[in-house]
Amino acid sequence: MPDLTVSLVTADNKALILDCLRSICDNSDGLDIETYVVLNASNDDSEQSINEQFPHVKLIINEEKLGFTHNHNMVMRRGKGRYFLVLNDDTVILDNALKKMVDFMDGSEDVGVVGCKILNGDKSLQWSCGKAFSHKLEYLRSGLLRPALPFLPVQHFKKTKQVSWLTGACIMARAKATREVGLFDENIVIYYEDGDWCYRMIQEGWKVVFYPEAEIIHYHGQTRKHHLARDTFIIFQSKLYFFTKHYSMPTQLFVRSFMVAEVLLRLAKGFISSVFDSTQREQANQLAQTYRRVIQMALAPCSIRCERSNKNRASRVT
Repeated sequence: MPDLTVSLVTADNKALILDCLRSICDNSDGLDIETYVVLNASNDDSEQSINEQFPHVKLIINEEKLGFTHNHNMVMRRGKGRYFLVLNDDTVILDNALKKMVDFMDGSEDVGVVGCKILNGDKSLQWSCGKAFSHKLEYLRSGLLRPALPFLPVQHFKKTKQVSWLTGACIMARAKATREVGLFDENIVIYYEDGDWCYRMIQEGWKVVFYPEAEIIHYHGQTRKHHLARDTFIIFQSKLYFFTKHYSMPTQLFVRSFMVAEVLLRLAKGFISSVFDSTQREQANQLAQTYRRVIQMALAPCSIRCERSNKNRASRVT
């Protein structure tokens, strides 16, 4: 049984995925690792390059694009590792971080998932975990307040601690815990799947822990920037799905109200930016249309549905 099954999904990001795989190989001392890469309807020559440079990597080739949750679930259903690592393709492993995370999990049998400290390319901190009295308060802090008060409390990321959620850019799960709790909810195509997973882990008695001794770099947004308007809508859609799934109607109304407030704040910020910078005008217009759709969705009385991935769609393994 391998120590770790690494799951990566990529599409037309050859340079990023090769750098990520290289960093995994350079930081795998003392670990038995199996690595899967899902090529999600990729049109570049990533398949050939990975086969040439990393022949040990197992490839899953999607003939059409599938959702983030579906792709990683395919890997976790196949993987044999004691732990599963869900990792973004725009990341770089630092200073034997994977071994540190595995060692931590080996010594903490009540921990279901663990996340590490995540840095930007310039080594500044990313907001990668949250601990609050409830998801309602966490949403207020990470949703509405972050655009208005874009600060990052450094102290929040210095100590190992239990948290309520971890980012899916790098999250390690105990295989035993996934068998009890289940894999990602495929009703969530992408975004908030990590929060949903952590929430279900906690509900089943597993701890969710942030472990800052392990560090990675995450070139945040390198993939998303190509589909910013689309992905922005999906973020809000997934957020509504999460709260509709897990919380009562009063909480759902609370979240919908603050969602509208957040979107109005973002609209105002985009309008001001476009006035002073004409290069941002087109993007601001696209986002404005997206924000209007989000407001309509938040005010709609019907429940929110996310597209379920079709498990029968074509993919092949090499």
